[in-house]
Amino acid sequence: MTIDVFYILAMIGTAVFALSGAMAAARQELDIFGFIIVGLAPAIGGGTIRDLLMGAEYVFWMIDLNYIYVASVVAIIAFFQVHRLDGKRYTLLTWADGLGLALFTIMGTQIAVDHELHPVICVAMGMITGTFGGMIRDVICNEVPFLLQKEIYALAAIAGSCAYMVLIAVGLEDQGAMIIAVATTFIVRGLAIVFGWTLPPYRPHKKD
Repeated sequence: MTIDVFYILAMIGTAVFALSGAMAAARQELDIFGFIIVGLAPAIGGGTIRDLLMGAEYVFWMIDLNYIYVASVVAIIAFFQVHRLDGKRYTLLTWADGLGLALFTIMGTQIAVDHELHPVICVAMGMITGTFGGMIRDVICNEVPFLLQKEIYALAAIAGSCAYMVLIAVGLEDQGAMIIAVATTFIVRGLAIVFGWTLPPYRPHKKD
């Protein structure tokens, strides 16, 4: 029996991003329906935008409802269990989001590669898949998206996506390249979280 690593990563990414949405919903004290909606936003949002930009015949979750089922179940479970994580929610949200970012970025890049798009577009599609769902989640929750903050976030996605493109260009098999690229994205994001790495923000010039 052949194990579809790509699909396994897709389901893990969906669950992790749904959890990040549920953590955000908990911070806003939403009801169970709100948990599901905010859980779905990062789980399917980035991939939906990617498919629309690529002109796909169907958005991915319309032909495979497992994405909806997994995200909804995770959100419902979180609604009843998230109270056990008092004091740890933001930390869990940050790391769950980082793992979801890593998984979805490389999956989005792989899909763009399968469509034989230009490498630059493949990297862009990977970044969009990994980051835009989280941005939708944060906008719904009236928070400044990670993507628009000075944190190393989109840059981590770009780094992982570029790593994937380089690895397959030198002949590494897809599964090995995906695992290394996912690790690259997560490590870059994780180091930024641990050490507080940020991009320099805009500083207005002081008038004399």
